[in-house]
Amino acid sequence: MTIHVVRTGESVGSIAAYYGVAPARLAADNAVPANGALAVGQTLVVRFPRQIHAVSPGETLASIAAAYGVTVRQLWRNNWPLGGGEQLTPGQPLVISYFDEKLGAAAFNGYAYPYISEDLLAAQLPYLTYMAPFTYGITASGGLLPLDDDAMLSAARRRGTLPVMHLSTLTESGQFDTQRAEAVLTEPAVQEQLMSEVLQTLLRKGYAGLDVDFEYLPGALADAYAALLARLRRLLHPYGRFLWAALAPKTSAAQPGLLYEGHSYPAVASAVDAVLLMTYEWSILAHISFVMSFFAV
Repeated sequence: MTIHVVRTGESVGSIAAYYGVAPARLAADNAVPANGALAVGQTLVVRFPRQIHAVSPGETLASIAAAYGVTVRQLWRNNWPLGGGEQLTPGQPLVISYFDEKLGAAAFNGYAYPYISEDLLAAQLPYLTYMAPFTYGITASGGLLPLDDDAMLSAARRRGTLPVMHLSTLTESGQFDTQRAEAVLTEPAVQEQLMSEVLQTLLRKGYAGLDVDFEYLPGALADAYAALLARLRRLLHPYGRFLWAALAPKTSAAQPGLLYEGHSYPAVASAVDAVLLMTYEWSILAHISFVMSFFAV
């Protein structure tokens, strides 16, 4: 794989010819518009197929995958234009493998709202290790606010992506709430109710783990938050479930602000299995329907 930076006068055809790849695949892999328009300075990913299969009448992704000893998920990942779907056309070329050398191992998580487009979700899922529907909020008594996630969970499982339950302090008004977090962290009855409902929901819906995202916490609640995470981890581990925490990115341990003071990196790190750094906080975008986050242990 190589990255090409578009120069003045170049086209999809000329770039493809330079690298010896098919123009149609180069365009499809980079979502180039139908008119082939490129911008000077635009970057294109150029991949070099090792093995290509031409679809025959009656073949399916499953039958092709079985014939080559690969998975359907791998075919989706090697063929972005499939969009995570299964529709094939006779004569259609499918990349079975590339010459790319893997740089190492990585896992990726994506957040998605329940109203995300089915096509967008299907197209992204083959490239994700985990997918977290956003979000289970919390009632004043510690119960869970309902989330219409069944279709998302089904789509994830069909494409080999593990679903992760996302828990936040979102309230009925659709806002993160400091007081709701304080109730969970300081009132034993509220905390017990929340932990009970989290476990029941996680097991009933088959989530692989839990991602906790308590934002806008004052520094006085930092220890209580880490203690809650430790309790949740002890609760989930016997059932083979993991625990993550989502953290706002800091430049120093003493960084002021509600996004930072309640997140003690050392305390949280010792209480959970992994963390997600919410790097999109550095550039807030409105109406995001799908957010990619790098998952790092």
